[in-house]
Amino acid sequence: MNLNALRLFISVCQDGSLSKTSERLGVPIATISRQISELEKSLNIQLFDRFKSGVKPTMAGQRLYEQTYLAMDNLVNAEQVLFEEQGSLKGVLRISAVPACEPILAWVGEFQAQFPHIQIHCTMTDRILDMTADGIDVAFRMGELHGEQFIAKKVLSVRSKWVARPDLLARFGTPSTMQDLANFPLAGWARNGETALSFKIDKQTYHLPYLFASNESSAVEFMAINGRAVCQLADYTADRLIRDYGLTEVLPTIVLPSYDVSMLYASHRYPSSIVRAFVEFIMNKIDNAS
Repeated sequence: MNLNALRLFISVCQDGSLSKTSERLGVPIATISRQISELEKSLNIQLFDRFKSGVKPTMAGQRLYEQTYLAMDNLVNAEQVLFEEQGSLKGVLRISAVPACEPILAWVGEFQAQFPHIQIHCTMTDRILDMTADGIDVAFRMGELHGEQFIAKKVLSVRSKWVARPDLLARFGTPSTMQDLANFPLAGWARNGETALSFKIDKQTYHLPYLFASNESSAVEFMAINGRAVCQLADYTADRLIRDYGLTEVLPTIVLPSYDVSMLYASHRYPSSIVRAFVEFIMNKIDNAS
């Protein structure tokens, strides 16, 4: 089996189109198409269904991807080990992080300053990923996480705050209790399908209907900056808006629940030199901060 054709096949499975793989790898589309066609002929199976919007693996193609992805990944890892031994760590790190998690982005910047030849692609989402199928090396997620497919290490504890523009508080008044917030337009973080912002404080649970909710922090920031609502934001984001936009913290004496952020990486394969370097870098940041 042609390893180069197999590498291109895996890349097209991950990218969903020949053009995206061509752009990412710098390989002409005609070359990718020819290599995959030759791979299909050698195996005597159709690997992709072709559509105007891109390609999708056939059932046989999906089985081939699942059986070969890790093997090819290990070959790439072996090459990276050789780079590492020569003192030149080089390649691509694919990470996924929850939206607007500024401390993680700061760590990424520091890591790249130390390893300037490593490219990083970051997918910002809070959805649960199949790290192998989605081609993710390291992910950062909130909440309690359990699974045999990954190793999870807690790296952050994020607290949230309520903030609002002074003119909004002048119109609606200043709340003094969590119950008071039910009379205010609220914005905060919620998953699709949830109709209220929920908190458990001192054994009491609050369900506060929202005016606006999103899983993307920048959307809630917009509502805060433009005076549309009293907004729940991560403390580092809230502090930045207080400093830069003159927002006011609401209910500052009430400590809202914190949310743990964990770093995840696959448990079923030996991590590449790049993944090991990144994980060790993050854990050193945690150890030094404690």
